[in-house]
Amino acid sequence: MGKTKEFLKQYEKLGISMSILELVNKKLKLPDEKLTPFARSRRLEALNETLKWGKGPDQKNREVTELYLIKENVVAVAKPGKEADPNYKGCRNYLTHEKTNNENDMNPQIIKDGKKIEKDLTFGDMFENIEKLMHSDIFGLELLGMLLFRAAFMIDHKKNENGNWRYSPPEEILEILEKRIPDVSGTPVRVFLHFLEILSLNEDIKVYTLGYHELKQDYGRINTLLTFVHLIAVLLNRRSLAKFAGTFARPPSGMAPLPKTKRGGIFECFPLLSPDFFNLTSPVNFK
Repeated sequence: MGKTKEFLKQYEKLGISMSILELVNKKLKLPDEKLTPFARSRRLEALNETLKWGKGPDQKNREVTELYLIKENVVAVAKPGKEADPNYKGCRNYLTHEKTNNENDMNPQIIKDGKKIEKDLTFGDMFENIEKLMHSDIFGLELLGMLLFRAAFMIDHKKNENGNWRYSPPEEILEILEKRIPDVSGTPVRVFLHFLEILSLNEDIKVYTLGYHELKQDYGRINTLLTFVHLIAVLLNRRSLAKFAGTFARPPSGMAPLPKTKRGGIFECFPLLSPDFFNLTSPVNFK
């Protein structure tokens, strides 16, 4: 009860109306599900679709699959990605520990006027782009974190007319977000969200190709997006920088996912994700 009142005071200081808080909580509160098992079948179906997409003969002659059209921007993938090169040995098979390539690797792209824009962004580049948002709008940054948490478990995905999963976050929330954070380092925020969706899909492909065929763990999509969520929690001053940095030292390598548990985890960092936020009761503990 005390925590909820404390958060309400914080939102009041930011000038966020109760009607906006109620709308956000209604649209983004988490389902009463164990999230990793909930996401598994969706992840597998999305992955199996990607394996059917066309692939060019080499890096200079990639085949592009367009997935999302957002105004004048196309969010797409191009195959093969750099890790698919037979000479690439920067990956390690999870089961055999053999150094190898990722034959199914894709190159996520944003295309405008028929041309790929931006260089291939590293995780460091994207962390830096998100860090800059803390100087623009705190509540917008919180909305971004909540949407990415839900995207990690494909909660906002819907099947299209061909029966394939596509990212489709609530339009009302996107409109609020766009007013508060129009762009992320020049990329429209809606495009940025869909780009991260494709990036996380490619991480599931990597995990699958390197030996974890059943996607039972959080490796891949989930840990990738929860690392971005963790960074946002730090920028919101709801998670310590030391804990964030310390998580990188533990497996999985290069990831620092935000814990899914209630205590010290998701609901303390993003309270509006709680189904019970306005009931002033203890939130459900998602595992």
